[in-house]
Amino acid sequence: MEAVFFLGRFHPLLVHLPIGFLILAILIEVYCSIFKIRINQSVINFTWFVAFFSSVLTTILGLLIAETGHYIDENLSMHKIFGLSLTGITFISWFLRLSIFSNLFSSSLKTLSNVIIVILLTLTGHYGGNLTHGETYLVDYAPEQIKELVVNKNKNIELEIDSVKIYNDLIQPIFNQKCVSCHNKEISRGNLNMDSYSNLLKGGSSGNPINKSDPRKSLLIKRITMPTSELKYMPPDGEPVSFDEIKTLIWWINNFDKSNENLASLKVEDDIKESLEILYSLNFKEKQWFEKIVVEKLDESLIQNIDNTTFQIKYISDDKKFLSVKYLKKNASINDIEKLQKISSNITYLTVKSSNLSNDMIKSISNFKNIVKLEIQDNNIDDESIEILQSLNNLEILNIHNTKITNRAIESLKNFKNLKRAYVWGTSISKNEVDDFNRKDSKLKLIGGN
Repeated sequence: MEAVFFLGRFHPLLVHLPIGFLILAILIEVYCSIFKIRINQSVINFTWFVAFFSSVLTTILGLLIAETGHYIDENLSMHKIFGLSLTGITFISWFLRLSIFSNLFSSSLKTLSNVIIVILLTLTGHYGGNLTHGETYLVDYAPEQIKELVVNKNKNIELEIDSVKIYNDLIQPIFNQKCVSCHNKEISRGNLNMDSYSNLLKGGSSGNPINKSDPRKSLLIKRITMPTSELKYMPPDGEPVSFDEIKTLIWWINNFDKSNENLASLKVEDDIKESLEILYSLNFKEKQWFEKIVVEKLDESLIQNIDNTTFQIKYISDDKKFLSVKYLKKNASINDIEKLQKISSNITYLTVKSSNLSNDMIKSISNFKNIVKLEIQDNNIDDESIEILQSLNNLEILNIHNTKITNRAIESLKNFKNLKRAYVWGTSISKNEVDDFNRKDSKLKLIGGN
C-alpha cells in the first residue's frame, strides 16, 4: 500500500507532460497546414508517441492514486472516464500517423481526431481540477460580479424535502401573500377566512372554495384565473397570483387529501417541481449518500488496531470519514465482525463474500447503520437474513448472488428505505420474476435471476 501511495502521488506532477506534448503535436500540424510548411514526418510521429507514452504513464499513476481511497468515487468517475478515453484516442492518433498507415489517415480524419482530443483534454483537466482544487477554484478571487454569475447561478439551496409540509409550507404562504389580507379573522370578506387550513375548510358565503373532483372548477381557481376586469377577480389589488402559484394550487387540490403530509410522500411531476423550485428554491435533486450521512472524522488509531490480515480497510473520501472494508478470511466468525464495532459508523462499503456467514453475523452487520454498499454473495444466507438487514436505512446496493434466498425475499427487498440495486444471480429467483418486479417498481432494480 505504501508503494501505491508513493507512485500515485507522481500523477499530478506528470499529468502536465501529455497535456504539453498533445498541444505541441496539434499546434505543429495546424501551423504546417496553415503556412504550407513541410516538416519531417518522423518529428511529428515522435511527438505523438511521446504524448501517447506519457498519457499511458500518467493514467497508470492516476489509477494507482485512485486506489488509495483519498477521493470520493462519484467525483472521481468522470475524470477517470475522460482520462482513459483520451489515452485511447491518443494511441489511435499516433498509430495511424506512422508512415505505414499514414495513407489511411486523411486530413479531415486528422482534424476530427484533434478536435476530439482537445475536447477530452479540456474535460479531463476540468474534472481533475475539481478533484484537487474544488469546483470554484478559478473564481474564488474573481470580481464579485463574475463570481455571482458563475458560482451562485447553480448554487442549490439546501432544503430537506422530507421536512416540507404540503399545505403549511407550500400552500399557506401563497394565501398569506395574496389572500389573507382580505380573508382573515378580523376582515373576512365573503365570510371566508383563509389564515389556516381548518378555517379554509369552513368555506364562506359562496360555499366551499375547493372542488376536489375537478380542481379547475374550484371557486378558488375560478376567482384567481378570471379576467382582471371582472368584479369578482381575486386579489382585487396588489400582485396577481402568478402562473406558478396557480399551477401549485391546482396540484395541491388534486392531492387535497394529503395536505398535511410531507412533500416527500408524493410523486411530484417535473412541471410542478419547476414551479416549486421557482417559488421556494426547493432542491429536488437527490442527495448523494456522502451528502446525507453525517459522521465525525475517524481516529486513525482505531484502524491500526485492526488486524490487516483479517480486514482490508481503505478510505473512500478525501476527508477520511468513510471507509471501505473487505473481509479476507474464508470462514467468518462473530468475533471478527464485532472487531469492527468501534469504526462501524464510518463503514459505508462492506464486503464479506464466500465467508460462511451466519444469521448471527448478519445481525451484527445490521448494526452498521451507515452501510451504503453491502456485498455478501456466495454465502449460505437465506430470506431471514434479508429481513434482518432491513434496518440498514442507508443501504443502496446489495449483492446477494449465489445465496439461498427465494422469491419470498422480494417483499423484504421492497421494504428497504433507500435500496436501489440488488444483485440476485444464482438464486432461486427466476428471470421472469425479476423482469416482472422491475416493470412494477421504479425505485429498486433487481439484477440477475435464473
